[in-house]
Amino acid sequence: MWSRSAAAVGLLLALVAVGSTQNRQSYSRALPPDKLALDRLNLRTEWTLYLPIDGSRDSIQLIQTLDDQLFVQTRTGLLIAIEARTGRIQWTAALGDGTSSNVYPVAVNGQFVFVMNVTKLYAFYRYAGVTEFVLDLGSVPTAGLAADDSSVYVLLTARTGTAGVQRIAAFDLPNPIVIPEPGKIGTGKSDRGQQVGNPVDDFARRYPGLGVVQPTPAGAVDQGAPSVPPEAPTGGVTGSRTPSLAVVQRLSPPYRMETGQQSPSLATLPSLRQPYHLRDATNKTLQRTPSLGTIPPSVAAALALSDLRPQGISPTLRWEYGLNSRALYPPIQGSFRIWVATDAKRFLALSKLDKSTEVAGVLWERVSANPGQAGTTGYVPLGDGSLVAVNLDAGNLPGGMSVPWRANIGGLNNRPPLVTNDAVFAAGDNSGVVRVNRLTGDVVWRTEGAADRLIAVNKDFAYIRDRQGKLLVYDAVRPTEPSTGHTIPLTGLDLPEFNIPVVNTVTDRVYLAADNGLLVCVRDASAKYAAPIRMAAPVTVGPGPKGGVSGLKEPTPKETMPAKEADMPKDKVEAPPKKP
Repeated sequence: MWSRSAAAVGLLLALVAVGSTQNRQSYSRALPPDKLALDRLNLRTEWTLYLPIDGSRDSIQLIQTLDDQLFVQTRTGLLIAIEARTGRIQWTAALGDGTSSNVYPVAVNGQFVFVMNVTKLYAFYRYAGVTEFVLDLGSVPTAGLAADDSSVYVLLTARTGTAGVQRIAAFDLPNPIVIPEPGKIGTGKSDRGQQVGNPVDDFARRYPGLGVVQPTPAGAVDQGAPSVPPEAPTGGVTGSRTPSLAVVQRLSPPYRMETGQQSPSLATLPSLRQPYHLRDATNKTLQRTPSLGTIPPSVAAALALSDLRPQGISPTLRWEYGLNSRALYPPIQGSFRIWVATDAKRFLALSKLDKSTEVAGVLWERVSANPGQAGTTGYVPLGDGSLVAVNLDAGNLPGGMSVPWRANIGGLNNRPPLVTNDAVFAAGDNSGVVRVNRLTGDVVWRTEGAADRLIAVNKDFAYIRDRQGKLLVYDAVRPTEPSTGHTIPLTGLDLPEFNIPVVNTVTDRVYLAADNGLLVCVRDASAKYAAPIRMAAPVTVGPGPKGGVSGLKEPTPKETMPAKEADMPKDKVEAPPKKP
């Protein structure tokens, strides 16, 4: 009897151990694709990377391809920057407190990457991972971000007590540090004639440590009323300092002024709780201190007003615009406009400078996915299966949007379009992938309904996954059935274990990702694809210099634009000028 009981206990412990081991494993057991299998598709592995993902409590949520980098976000707030050419991890950052949260697409400009986590906006140097600033917005985001070299645009929930549904906030970024040539450091002159100082001193002032006193910059006092009124303060804080607190050096008694004398109104205060009374030795109230009588009752607000510690840099709010309907997707940018699609079948264009409404386009159907963009042309998918090209720099309030063409895609059309140099690829769940001529809007070919996710394209082939996880290779230019416009795959490979979709919106590389942290980059084995080729016209959202690793083979002008180059919009998107 004892032996049977011991055996039962041992079996139970073994089952518990097996169960706990299985819980620690990821859902996927993906391994790098077999070389022989890739050879059948004329593909070769460029690099393989195992991301530092804890499969028992974390998983990959989103992977974005932006210029020469990949940005990976996990469910618990881990942000990973990867060099697209080599697969090298450049840096990682842990956002929040490690708990699960919603993940929204990041935005980049020439120097920084911006990401939201819960209510905080983070800015990191793209290639170094150094934190530029962390700003608590006090509200949760509702979609991804947009950024140029001077601003970042955030979609947030409406404030409590307001009539709007959502709001879009535009923040001015801090001015970058100017690094002159080595021979000009300390001379105060740059090659452009502007005054510059030692960048080390600028860096010290930009990121002050404890105990560092920042001098007031020349001209920063009494500049008059700003051209754009700032946001009204909330919570009862007026933003003014009381006379006796402005010069107090610390908050622990005795309270002394810079001259060494005691502050008359703070010398005998027993606490910072209201009401603030002066009492004698018998605890008899003599009088109220006049300078503390107007401080709000919140002790935290009082401490904030009298906080003399050095503050780091932070973006400043330029404007806010209240929306009466929900904005479901990140904003897209023109040269001087920010465009927002709402669920009220509207496509609004706001001035980047002063938020004035410049275009209020009315659509006949709701926007069904993130719009695609190349240069200053946006490609907007609609719920009825239409694809609309919108000139982001044209149109006006009386006339509405400027629409070069409309295409009938059919199906759900609920995936973001992939824009290349001469084509737009639209897709939807169980609707297949459709290639559209970027110049005219004509449908070139379409796949069967099961092959509904385009992941990469080069000048010869399109790589599409179907619902069963099979990687299919199609002719990227011509349909296999010209009479009907349908196309069938040339070959395929079963890869169901790679269950994280990654769409390469920049180059010809194919990225395969699994939730166990495995990331594989493959490419066409032909010699002409040895270096990555940019397949889409770059969306440059600012003229500032871009630092980091170059490695993309830029297309020639013939490869970049369709036959009539003059008919296509310019590919340069300038940042809005800052107000003085």
